[in-house]
Amino acid sequence: MVAYACDPEGSGEHWLGWGWAREASRNHEVVLFTTPKAKAALERAAAECGIELHCLEVPAWVKWLSGGPFSASSWLRKYWWQKVSLRLARKLHAMKPFDVVHKTTFHTFRIPFTCTKLGVPSVWGPVAGGESVPPGFERYLGQAAAGERTRNFLNRLNRRMPWVRDSLARATTILVSNKTTMGFLPASVHGKCVLMSPNALREEDVEAAPAIRKAGGVFEILYVGNCAYTRAMPLVFEALAKGLPFEWHLRVVGSGAAVEFWKQEVERHGLGAQVEFTGNVQRAALRDYYADTSVLVFPGLRDSGGSALLEAMTLALPILTFKWGGPGEMVDGDSAVMVEVLTPAQTVADIHAGLCRLAAHPAEAQRLGLAARERALTHFRWAAKWRVVEQIYLGFGK
Repeated sequence: MVAYACDPEGSGEHWLGWGWAREASRNHEVVLFTTPKAKAALERAAAECGIELHCLEVPAWVKWLSGGPFSASSWLRKYWWQKVSLRLARKLHAMKPFDVVHKTTFHTFRIPFTCTKLGVPSVWGPVAGGESVPPGFERYLGQAAAGERTRNFLNRLNRRMPWVRDSLARATTILVSNKTTMGFLPASVHGKCVLMSPNALREEDVEAAPAIRKAGGVFEILYVGNCAYTRAMPLVFEALAKGLPFEWHLRVVGSGAAVEFWKQEVERHGLGAQVEFTGNVQRAALRDYYADTSVLVFPGLRDSGGSALLEAMTLALPILTFKWGGPGEMVDGDSAVMVEVLTPAQTVADIHAGLCRLAAHPAEAQRLGLAARERALTHFRWAAKWRVVEQIYLGFGK
């Protein structure tokens, strides 16, 4: 199992990287390749699970070259790390052959899967990276708009790179995070793709009781997560500026590059008295916010999934999100208010209408939240995800 991002005590993709290794170890002998970033935690957890751990590092000259401020320098380090992984995998394979090799993280097609060259069945993914911001929404990205255009160009360029094309061709099965990325990948590999969201539930989330809010009072709107430019909260601000026929309050929880831009947009729309930016908060405080939430908004214009969205689903919170990318496949029309992103004017109008609908019909809001929780517990537990992967593994032996 090849997991560049892997940390049993981490969050996001690093925690997911460990989760795949842990689940595999329940029924299989696992040799785990990762980086030394979380070595101490990994050594403890690997010993408990009987996992053979290898923390691999790139040569010093690669570290030096990849220490620059540009994304290309980071790419070099990750790319070279895959080359180091292949060298060790070949040595270990010669001593005790592997039956399957699975690359789980990072969740991007841009970093090649070199261990497909071992000549044994291989699984790549969940893979993401093919998502893009819909045309016409660039002005809601602030200073990140130019970067998005560059990213789209580099994505198309990377798709043509020999090392990416070779990895896609050699992989036996590709787990794809969402239909958007599948559509971006070459049509020649679609037949061996299996759709699977990258997100999974923590056990404490499974055990958490639904946070069903009593009707009445101020309509509390909540955003939780990384404050990235592609999480287009300015669309929500514009919808709120149209005026709501009830008392409301918006709380933005998290930090990130877009915070100052978002604050400027709030002031531009004259919403400062009703919008609160909390920064990062402790988990206990976040639980209190969830308990007081009327709707969680998740306006992702370029996301492969969403940890905060899944947490809200598990807590049975009413959700308003875009019918776009990964989040648009994590929920459906029976478990969330889903907004199309065809044009900015239409999207803003539909956000406004969705908020009004949830406020006017609290019973429907509660029904949507409970349906979201049921969807999370059915599809996003590790056991459910692992059943799919286990069948893929076992199918290689036939």
